[in-house]
Amino acid sequence: MNHGLTRRLVLYFSLALLTFALVIGGVFGFLFRRYTLELHTSDLRTHAEAVAASLSEKEKTGAAGAPSDAMPRGHHEGRRSMTMRRMGMESPSAQAHGETKAPAAMGAHTYCRRRVTNHSAPSAGNDDDRGLASLLSQLNAFTGSDVWLVDRSSRTITLSGTETETDYTELPESADALLETVFSGKSVSGEDFSTLLDVPSVTAGAPVTDADGRITGAVLMHRRLSDIRASEAAGFQILAVSLALAFLLAAVLSYLLARRFIRPLALMEKTAAALADGNYETRSGVRQDDEIGSLAQSLDVLAQRLEDAAAERSKLDAMRRDFFASISHELRTPLTVLRGSLDALSSGLVTDEEKRREYLAQMETSAVHLTRLVSDIFDLARLENPDFSIEKTDVDLSDALRDAVRSARRLAAPKSVDIRLADVPPISMRGDYGRLRQMFLAVLDNAVKFSPEGAAVEIGAELSGDRWRIAIKDHGPGVAADLLPHIFDRFRTNREGGTGLGLAIAQEIARRHDVVLEADSVEGQGAAFAFRGRITGRPSSPA
Repeated sequence: MNHGLTRRLVLYFSLALLTFALVIGGVFGFLFRRYTLELHTSDLRTHAEAVAASLSEKEKTGAAGAPSDAMPRGHHEGRRSMTMRRMGMESPSAQAHGETKAPAAMGAHTYCRRRVTNHSAPSAGNDDDRGLASLLSQLNAFTGSDVWLVDRSSRTITLSGTETETDYTELPESADALLETVFSGKSVSGEDFSTLLDVPSVTAGAPVTDADGRITGAVLMHRRLSDIRASEAAGFQILAVSLALAFLLAAVLSYLLARRFIRPLALMEKTAAALADGNYETRSGVRQDDEIGSLAQSLDVLAQRLEDAAAERSKLDAMRRDFFASISHELRTPLTVLRGSLDALSSGLVTDEEKRREYLAQMETSAVHLTRLVSDIFDLARLENPDFSIEKTDVDLSDALRDAVRSARRLAAPKSVDIRLADVPPISMRGDYGRLRQMFLAVLDNAVKFSPEGAAVEIGAELSGDRWRIAIKDHGPGVAADLLPHIFDRFRTNREGGTGLGLAIAQEIARRHDVVLEADSVEGQGAAFAFRGRITGRPSSPA
């Protein structure tokens, strides 16, 4: 079998699955990137708030005189000043002396950005920087982000770097607005510092308060979007591997399902090929409650009808062969008589006038028989032809029966057969008067032929509502039980000089008039024929 359909089904399933995977992947990627960014932003803000809260607690602890673990050893200044310097937030005295203020030429968004390192040269004031650099390095490592400390008073940004340096930085307006929001006491996040950091980044900020609850600074935490994208890439890699495995598995399943889907089609193809070869006994055997099952059932019904048609054709062929054989036999006898008589007369062998008249009588009888045989064959052929139409009018069936009885009595006179007709009520129906008379006469003729001399043929009629029944019974030898089912076949009753087509013609006329003709017989007790039908139309006198 050609597997083109299997390949197309697998291709269609694969394309549908691929489209589904691309749509799902695209939607998932969009939502996953958005969710990942929101998750990292929320996480960054949480860390910023935690660091700000921790620094605010140290600020409060230092103001209360409690020891601070984060303070460098040997520091002799006040705890508040030390804590602020550790944060990079200068003391009020330093602010008063203008040590970290930006030059006046700078804009309103200018901040002093200080980078502190653990490797600062040992000198006065560098212990705080090294401690602050260590703290920022630990926070950077713990949170995976860059941590900045911003002093609100001196506008100083302190961050951990590879070299200790100080420069003045003009913040973007949006970044300065973010800081102003933090200094107002709110935790915020955004991508406003991306320009300053030279890389796309997410920034989260949280305010730092002192013991009095005043906002003294801010904690800014930056995380590069490239780091976030790296974690997203891992998720996309897992998604890609999962989709690839799912696609391979789906391709295998598509192939198996496609094979299962076309298996009934293969059976139907085999059945159709067998039917084309004339094997009408083949059946697909497919039983499914779907369109394919319906198609298979229709194919099996077609096969059954083809088988029935083949059987009927075989039967008709056999009947045709029997018919021609019977016709040949029926024609041979009168033709043989005619030819023999003609040969005898033409050769001059018959000189006696009495013999000549006898030969001429035989020839006349044979010619009449041939004429009647040809006429019956012609009538039967026309009646069996579906295209042959019978002109029907409203007739009285009882009139046709009485007319047929009158003709049958003339046929029965030589054998002294008494045809007895009981009272027949008017029976109206639509039909061909001549054909109905021919139907009754054919049965009466058959009854007279098989009745012994001096016997009687009885005819009765019954009427019940719109139903009628007419019966004709003879007292002849009857019909054997094995021959009774074939009594209406052609040439089955060819005795007593008949053509053997009378009952077949009667059956065809009855069928054309929706009349049921039945036969019943007990061997040795005669035969009975019954006509049954329904009253239709209004009777009129026959033309």
